[in-house]
Amino acid sequence: MTTRVLRLSASQLISPFGPGAVVDVLGESFVTLTGENWPKRSLLEEVVCERLSSRIGVQKLYRPPMRDDAADPHALGIQVARFPAWLFCQTCRQMVRWGPKEENGVAPACTSDGGRLVPMRFVVACRDRSHATDVPWREWVHRAPGVSTECKEGPRLRFRQAANGSPGLSGLEVICDACDAARTLGDLRADVLVRDGLRCHGVQPWEGTWKECDSPLEVLQRGATSFHYGETTSAIDIPSMTRTEMTVEERVSAHPLFLGLKESLHLPHARALAEIIAAALDITADVVEAIASEAAVGGIRATPGVRAGLLAEEFAAFEAANRDEADEVNFKTRKGGFELHSVDPVERALANLFESIVLVDRLREVRASVSFSRYRPDADPVPSVSAIPNEASWLPAIEGFGEGIFLRVSERAVNEWLLDPGVQARAGLLEMKAIQSRFAARLHNFSAQFVALHSLAHALLRELAFTSGYTAASLRERVYCGEGGNYGVFIYTTSSDEEGTLGGLVREGEHDRIGTAIARAIAQLNWCSNDPVCAESDPHNLDGLNLAACHSCLLASETSCEGSNVLLDRVLLVGDEHTRGLLVPVLDAITG
Repeated sequence: MTTRVLRLSASQLISPFGPGAVVDVLGESFVTLTGENWPKRSLLEEVVCERLSSRIGVQKLYRPPMRDDAADPHALGIQVARFPAWLFCQTCRQMVRWGPKEENGVAPACTSDGGRLVPMRFVVACRDRSHATDVPWREWVHRAPGVSTECKEGPRLRFRQAANGSPGLSGLEVICDACDAARTLGDLRADVLVRDGLRCHGVQPWEGTWKECDSPLEVLQRGATSFHYGETTSAIDIPSMTRTEMTVEERVSAHPLFLGLKESLHLPHARALAEIIAAALDITADVVEAIASEAAVGGIRATPGVRAGLLAEEFAAFEAANRDEADEVNFKTRKGGFELHSVDPVERALANLFESIVLVDRLREVRASVSFSRYRPDADPVPSVSAIPNEASWLPAIEGFGEGIFLRVSERAVNEWLLDPGVQARAGLLEMKAIQSRFAARLHNFSAQFVALHSLAHALLRELAFTSGYTAASLRERVYCGEGGNYGVFIYTTSSDEEGTLGGLVREGEHDRIGTAIARAIAQLNWCSNDPVCAESDPHNLDGLNLAACHSCLLASETSCEGSNVLLDRVLLVGDEHTRGLLVPVLDAITG
C-alpha cells in the first residue's frame, strides 16, 4: 500500500489537531490517533520539563516527530484514520464504506464512474464516554417505520436530494437501491437512534473491537466544535528556586512506581507497591491506593488545581525577577514599570494600577496534550496516550521559545475596587452560571478579580497585536489570580524555532511605549461599536459565561485565550452607572 502524506506542524498535533481531533485536508477527513499508536518512543525526541510532567502525573513528555523531507524512507510520521469511513460519490451519489484495505495512496474515487468520493457530513458520538464512530447508515435506513430490517440482496446506499424538495435536512435522504428503503436526514436525531435500538459500540474511529457502552448516541456534524474538546496544559520554564509545594496526588503520581501500581491494582503485589510509595512520601498505603484507583478510572486530566499550582510558581518567578533580574538560559528578564511621581497624570494612574512590569527577553514554554472529550466537555476524558502495561507514562508535548510582558496588578487597587457593591452584584450574574456550567472543570475558579484580569488580558492582546508586529493568533495570555492578592497578566509569544522570536513584543513593554499601549487599550474598551447592545447584554455565549464581551471589543483568537473566550466582561473594567470599573482612575486621567 502506498503511503499518503498530510503536512501538519508539530504544534498543530498538540492543538488544535491533537489526538482524537478531526483534520480536514483538501476535501478529505481524517482523525488523529492517540499516542500509543505513534512511532516508538525511542524514535521520538524527549521534551524535558519536570515541573509540568510531575504536575500532570506522567513520567515523560515527547515531541511529535518532525521531518522536512517526507520522501525520506526513514522519515517518521503520525498515522491518521479516515473518518468518517462512509463516503459518497459526487457524481452518481453512491455511498461507499472506505476501509483500510481500500486505501491506495490516492484520494478515493468511485469505482462506477470515477467520481470523487467525499465524506458524509454526519457522525455520532456517545453522550457520556467520548466514543465516536460513523453513523450506522445501513441499519438506520432499514429501521424506518414500515421498512423491513433486512435487505435480501444486500444494501446498496445512495445519498441524494429527496423527491419532495423540502428545505434543510429533510430535503436530503439516504436510499437503498436494493429494496427502495429511504429515510431523510431530518429523521437523523438522537431519540430516533435510541428508539431504533442503535447503541454505542464503545470505540474510537481507529479501533475495531467493540466494547460495552450503554451511553446514548448523539448525532453531530463531523466539524462541530462539540466533537472534540482538547485538553492541553502548559508551563513556562522558570528557575527551580520558585518551586511550590506539590499536592499529595501530584507527589504520588510523579513516583516512578505509580504507573505499575495503577496498572496492577487487581494483582496481589499491588499492596506492596503502594507501601513502597507510601514509605517514600511519608503517607499511608491506603491513600496511595485510593489515588491510584481514581487515576485508573479517570485517567490523566489537567484539573484547575494543577493549573493553579503551575501559575502560582510562575507568579513567584516573576516577583523574584522584579527584585533581581533573571539571567537563566531560558528565562532572561529585565525590570520595567511606571514612575509613581511622574508629572504625567496618566503615568501616575498606571503606576497606581500596575505595581511592576517584568520584560521577559527569552522564555521557554512547554505545552502538552493531556486528554480529550466528545459531545460534552465534562464527558469522560480519553487520555491522549493510553497506558501501556509496564511502560513509563508519557504525553505528547511541544516546546516553544519566545518573549513576553508581565504586568503585576496592584492588590490595593483591586481590593478597593472590590468594595463597590455594584462590582459584586455584576459578578454575581456570572458566578452561578460558572458553577453550573458544563465547562466548570476547565475554568479558573470564579471570582470578580479573575473576570476583570481576564478581560484586561484580552484588551492588551488586541492592542499589542496592532503594535508588536505579531499576528493576533500568535500572541497568548496567562492570567494570575491566586490567593494572597497575587494578581497579574502575562502576554507572550513563542516560536518552535530554538532561536526564539524577534523581540517586537518585549520592545512594546519598554518605558517609552508600554504606557501608550496600555492607555490606548483602556480607552478603546470605553466604547464598543456594538454598544449599547454589548454593554447592556445579559449573560450570553457558552452557558451564559460572558457579559459585555463581543468580537468588536474583547473576544480573542482561539489560540490566544487559555479560558475558551469565556468569563469576560468589559463593564467590570470601565464601569457603568451601577458599577465602578477597575480602570476608571486611568480613564479619568486619560480624558481629564
